[in-house]
Amino acid sequence: MKAKTSELIMKTVFQKILIALFFTCIVLATQSHHFMSVYHFPPAAFAVMYLGGVFLRRLSWYVYFILLVALIDGLTISLGAATGAYISWSYLFMFPAYGVLWLAGVWVGVKTPVTMLQSLLNTMISFLSILVAEAIASGSFYILKTQSPHNFSGFVNYYLTWAYQSVESFFFWVLPIMLVSYVAKAKVIAGLVPAQHHQDGLKP
Repeated sequence: MKAKTSELIMKTVFQKILIALFFTCIVLATQSHHFMSVYHFPPAAFAVMYLGGVFLRRLSWYVYFILLVALIDGLTISLGAATGAYISWSYLFMFPAYGVLWLAGVWVGVKTPVTMLQSLLNTMISFLSILVAEAIASGSFYILKTQSPHNFSGFVNYYLTWAYQSVESFFFWVLPIMLVSYVAKAKVIAGLVPAQHHQDGLKP
């Protein structure tokens, strides 16, 4: 029994490492302006934070990914790959923005969409999380990086300028990955049910 439990734990850890490596590759391929110009992939940082919450969940993985994104952004700016970009205090607000997405992903990850209502709720949580995350990011950049005077209408215009792109990029990555995950889970469940019925039929 202990051997099976240990084997299951090792398998789970290995799966999470593979998932983390896959997400790392996505971040490296999209957060760097060089690769974006070559492959035309939309930015995936927001999506990876959400998906990390869904599949990885642990705080240590969240810390890993925000450090990864911050490192890439720092190198990109220091090497001059992002023209006109610079690090300011507003960048610190990206961390709570990422946190909102990670927590939303954790919530969705434990809520298996066995019903249409749950699927709809998960989708709404996903959509709301990216809107809130973008509001935090846009709000901080608008207040701390744009010239005064600041007002609500100015923030709304600034927010809408970036929100469409962020939502589009977010779902570009999230939708296919979540769809593959749901299909894979459905196949596993479908395979377990007949096996359970077969075992029940063999019982005296």
